[in-house]
Amino acid sequence: MSNAETNKALVERFRVEWLNNHDLEAFHDVCHADIAFHWGVMGDGQGIDGLRALEERARAGFPDLAVHSDWLDAGEQHVVRRSRVTGTHKGEWFGVPPTGRACEWTCMEAYRIVDGRIAEQWLNEDWAFVLQQIGGLPAA
Repeated sequence: MSNAETNKALVERFRVEWLNNHDLEAFHDVCHADIAFHWGVMGDGQGIDGLRALEERARAGFPDLAVHSDWLDAGEQHVVRRSRVTGTHKGEWFGVPPTGRACEWTCMEAYRIVDGRIAEQWLNEDWAFVLQQIGGLPAA
């Protein structure tokens, strides 16, 4: 398998085993301990504990959050994916109390791979659309 294919498999393992199935062992297997992350409006940080805390915050707002891969491309050190994210708004989110509404939004993700682990992650999620779906912003 080429580096690009290996990198795709690593990022898919991160999506399936950690993001969708909450497997903490897989999370530690695929991420560098000092991973850097860039989540736009949700913030930037470094370290596996910080990334886990941010992901847990998202799950508090949307406990059934699931990431669905629309397409994935990779090179020697980077992986890029377009995802659809689904979840039910069951916890406070950006100041909006739980509505119970099912939501779906898009996300562009980029990952930098070093020594077979994710060393850096960038996310660009459509939070404005999520806020529209839960009544936190007027529709365009």
